[in-house]
Amino acid sequence: MRVVLFKVNHLGDSLVFLPVVQALRRRFPAWELTVITAEPEHALYSADLPPAQLWTAPDRVAFNHSWRRPWRFARWWWQLRRARPEACLLSYDQGNAAHLLAWFSGARRRIGAIMTFTHFRRPITDVIARPASGRIADWNWAMAGALARLGGATDWPATPPPPDLTHLTGGAAREPGLVVIHAGARAVIRRWGADRMAAVGRQLAAAGHRIVWIDRPDTQVAELPAEFTRAACATLPELAQLLARASLFLCNNSGPMHLANALGTPLVVISGSSSYDWDPYWHRERCTVLRHTALPCIACEDSSAGTEHCANLATPLACLHHWTVDSVTTACLHALRSPRS
Repeated sequence: MRVVLFKVNHLGDSLVFLPVVQALRRRFPAWELTVITAEPEHALYSADLPPAQLWTAPDRVAFNHSWRRPWRFARWWWQLRRARPEACLLSYDQGNAAHLLAWFSGARRRIGAIMTFTHFRRPITDVIARPASGRIADWNWAMAGALARLGGATDWPATPPPPDLTHLTGGAAREPGLVVIHAGARAVIRRWGADRMAAVGRQLAAAGHRIVWIDRPDTQVAELPAEFTRAACATLPELAQLLARASLFLCNNSGPMHLANALGTPLVVISGSSSYDWDPYWHRERCTVLRHTALPCIACEDSSAGTEHCANLATPLACLHHWTVDSVTTACLHALRSPRS
């Protein structure tokens, strides 16, 4: 069977979808699976699919808006028509362009979800309702189960396994005492603050731990201690290898958090506005999620749409400001001492 899987989104979204691709590839080796993804996430799928069956959108936004640009949309439509898929799977968050392309592809079965932002509802023939858990990984997995049943599978597992990322890690091994810090996140209201993250790093360094700071435009601070090691991690394999070596990863709720979680790296996550649906999915015994649950506005993010502005006008970003440098340091030291780490 010829199947096209649509997954044009960010790193975290793609990581919780990757088990779908890997499981279908193993279960149905004779299927011709094609994945449409964004350029930065191309490497996630490269070990499971040949280049001809891994189509990348260089610009994620341009792809999602291509339904408004006929000259762009036509190129994707023509490529899909030539592939002649018999089925399409649209992960929970795919936009209008993906839905229209699946419809116009000629595929008779189109599996996916109906989202509030989707203008075109007709393209989906098999609507998969959100699972009781609400977790996005479970939702994608339920869609994959529906596709697997088209192939005759009757024993699809209940939950997705962690993705296999050995093609990215290059055999990197855990290093005792190595703490990696990533102060960034795509949305500003998910960032606890680079200066505060650096202050935690100073205390951990004083306790004898080695600190690697992921250096990106949104994580820059005026000055870092000389004992910190800066790492640019310009590619996804570089980031995966670093996180696979870490004994602890301190971060906000972000794409790199999901990568570390998939690798089984112990986590301390400062989770402000993020939906519970985006908490670390795997290896939960190794994850410490710092969330101020007493706030009535938590979690303000809807997992079907990102949150860009804090709605707590009385105490803006109280969910993040609740956590002090000392309280986060204590959580990190506890995680580093845990035998599960």
